Amino acid sequence: MRPGTIRLLACPACSGELELEVEEEAGGHVVKGSLRCTGCLASYPITQGIPSLLSPGLFGGLLGDIYERTMAYYDAYAPTYDRAYHNPQVEYMRRVESAYIELTRPRGVVLDVGCGPGRQALLLARLGCSVLAIDISMAMLLEARKRASSLGLDDRIEFIQASADALPVRPGAFDRAYSLFGAYNHAPAYRRGFRQLHDALKDGGIALISVLNRYQLTWWLETIWRRNGRWLRRRLSSPIEYITLKRRGLGKKRLWTRLFSAGELREALEMAGFEEIKIGGLLIFMRLRYKYRPRLELRGPERLAAALEERLRWAPPFNMLGAYLLAMAKR
Repeated sequence: MRPGTIRLLACPACSGELELEVEEEAGGHVVKGSLRCTGCLASYPITQGIPSLLSPGLFGGLLGDIYERTMAYYDAYAPTYDRAYHNPQVEYMRRVESAYIELTRPRGVVLDVGCGPGRQALLLARLGCSVLAIDISMAMLLEARKRASSLGLDDRIEFIQASADALPVRPGAFDRAYSLFGAYNHAPAYRRGFRQLHDALKDGGIALISVLNRYQLTWWLETIWRRNGRWLRRRLSSPIEYITLKRRGLGKKRLWTRLFSAGELREALEMAGFEEIKIGGLLIFMRLRYKYRPRLELRGPERLAAALEERLRWAPPFNMLGAYLLAMAKR
């Protein structure tokens, strides 16, 4: 961590100011130390150069297990993350996300919530931004930092361990904010998270967010075709689902997932204070896959589906039917 990063940070528990205590430093970076809140006196460790700003309040009560399991899931997923998403459908979605990132004209200091192994953070750094990249998984952050270092971009990106719904950032500190590939699907206090994301922006700042959609056209068509009544009843009765990861030697990891409809996403963003909200669909006519495929290019009907999606992405009702919902909003 660079000492100057503290100007962007606040206590995730009480929003108080933080004081830096250095135990070990190398090359102008704090390798080991802590951040201490001057308000509630909470202390947050810095290890391997990455501050862990996880609010103590996350891990108590009924929801504590969800945060613990989310960290464990993504820590276990980090080594195979790229392989699992190496397929034409996800690659297409990633290209669309990157195109819309560039359309927001990113500049200055930007926030990347749920950075994973760093795809968006690296793009933003290459575009000349200073990036604060946040993820709940330390394994993902270490992988993202390794990639940034290999590309010579580590001086443009600061990595922080934190939850999407307990952001450790100061109000009005960021020109743009991004949260892509569903970080807020795994944040129980997502309304608080959206409000914090809004408040983190400067006036006129833009946020770009994507979340898993409850009403995915291809999922519903496939489920009805298979006459899977159990899946239909479960999706209709609750927006909560669990994604399961099985890895040899690590057992089974389950990830709490809250799906959003387009209306629910718009309402939550409006309540957070966002304006000029625009919602589109991603992977409207293609099924989302979590399996490795050797090729990345779309072929045949997939290319036709992508071409049709480009025309209909923001048009009702198709904007409400993608595997993911893409929201652009302004403070």
